[in-house]
Formats: sequence, structure tokens, C-alpha cells
Amino acid sequence: MATKFCTQCGGGNLPQASFCQYCGSALMAGPGAPLAGALSPSNNPPPPPPPGPWGGSSYPVGGSAPPKRRRWGLIVVGAVVALLVIGGIAFLFLPSSPDVVVTGINFSSPDNACGLNGLVDNGFNASSGDSIELTYDISGNNTTGNATAPCTIHSVSTSTPGFSVTGADVPLMVPANAMQLLSFSVNVPDSGYTGVLSLVVT
Repeated sequence: MATKFCTQCGGGNLPQASFCQYCGSALMAGPGAPLAGALSPSNNPPPPPPPGPWGGSSYPVGGSAPPKRRRWGLIVVGAVVALLVIGGIAFLFLPSSPDVVVTGINFSSPDNACGLNGLVDNGFNASSGDSIELTYDISGNNTTGNATAPCTIHSVSTSTPGFSVTGADVPLMVPANAMQLLSFSVNVPDSGYTGVLSLVVT
């Protein structure tokens, strides 16, 4: 079976073909002959791809890759997620600033029970709603010769709004020339506070 060659590109075609299968040109009625220097069909290079919207080939080279805009979007999303994770960890594990700051503790006692009237102590920091336990070594009022007189503490309360005192081990009787441990809990308010705590002892 004779091959019909295209007079335009030299490509070989079937005898009954009317148009060249390579370049689309109309074929002569006869078999024709290959053009001098024309490439054989197996060596013909494929037509170049149409240019893309930004110039150059519209086919990806070396595999497809996401557009740069998408890569930047992924980077931004990853950074935001990382910041949220770090912020959550910091919120859970880092200590927060205290809501209640007691700058000092002032004792008052109308009958100067066990010599506590006018006593001043350091304060404390706490979170809203906390309960802070305080303990004190109590002795009686001084007498002659460095001796102490017996005394009794009947109650411990507070005059500072929002605070309360519970669990005081009263009445507490202190023998002469001896010491007893006074303990009680101070319940701080549910809202923020900064200032002095006033305790009343009778």
C-alpha cells in the first residue's frame, strides 16, 4: 500500500487520506513524495503549546505547583494558627496577675485581747474567691520581768467589705508565760481589690 506524502510538511499519510494528519494541508491525489529535508513522522516535534496568560508555556514544567498567591495564603494561615496555639498554651500554663492584692493587715482589738491591738502584718496576693489561711503565735500581754499574763481570744472578724473570716479556732485561751497558735481563713472577694485588710479581734 503506497503512502501518500504531504507536499507541505512531508508527513506520510494513508492513501485514502484527503488531508495531512500532521499539518492539516490538503493532499494531492497521487501518493506524492517526501519533501527534501523533511522530518519523518516519527521525528516530527510536537507543536509548541499555546502561550499562557503570563507568557511562556501553558503546560507545567517538572510537575504542577500551586500558584504563589496560594502559597502565601497557606503561610499566613499557618502563622495565625501557630499564634493561637502559643497564646492558648501561655493562657493555660503561665501565671496570671493576682486579682486581689492585700498590701497589709491591720489588727484592732477594743479590749486589746492578748496585746493584738495595733498589730501590723504583711499582706498577700490571691485570686478572686480564694481562701487564704493565716496563723499567728499568740502570747499574753507583757508583765514585769518579761513574763506574760494569761489571755483569751473570743472572736476574729474583718471590717473590710467583701472579705470574711471563717474557721478561727476560738475561743483560744493562752496561759501565762506561754504561747498558743491562732489560725483562721480569710475569704477574699469575688471581684478585684487592692488595699489594706482590717481584722478585728475580741
